[in-house]
Amino acid sequence: MARRSPDELKGVIRDFRRDQIIDTARRLFGVRGTTEVSMDDIAAEAGVARSTVYVYFANRSELLRACLKRLYELAQASIDAGWGDDPTPERRLRAVVDGLLERVDEDPVFFRLTVAAPASTTSEAAAVDAELVIIGLEVAGVLFDLVADGVSAGTFRPIDPARGAALIGQQLWGALAVRAGDPTPPRRDQAVEEIVTFVLGGLAA
Repeated sequence: MARRSPDELKGVIRDFRRDQIIDTARRLFGVRGTTEVSMDDIAAEAGVARSTVYVYFANRSELLRACLKRLYELAQASIDAGWGDDPTPERRLRAVVDGLLERVDEDPVFFRLTVAAPASTTSEAAAVDAELVIIGLEVAGVLFDLVADGVSAGTFRPIDPARGAALIGQQLWGALAVRAGDPTPPRRDQAVEEIVTFVLGGLAA
């Protein structure tokens, strides 16, 4: 194995510290049930200097956006892993649902905070809202392609892909919000089956 150069090692350490701060912040937001966690608290919990946190994030709004982005990146990785080789539209839908539910199960309190945040008028709420818009557009793109392929293959009934993606997105968002607030949610595999069956029932050819 080739040895890393000093610059490459610095990059690895920099990325590790940034991820460490993000994961610590997301956990603290979830544990305390509020986005009003101070940068000092996050630094102390992550085991780094306060100044180190500010090297990566100018303020709490930036850190909140990074937490959301990280959550979605983890969901994307789970979704990609669930697709397998040459996945059918149904398998892709199942992977999307499972990947998103997995992230909510990992951090339900943080998810509830992000859902509630846009209702307030703070700068943190505006940052969360902006990041949720970006994530929503990316998910909509995934669902658009999924529906378009399903219609083309005859798996789904003829429907405008944009409309189909919007309908699936609404169903998913509602299911995620309900699950995040449920103290005893059903098993994830059961929930995936229920959601996918419901969606496909409306898309069946």
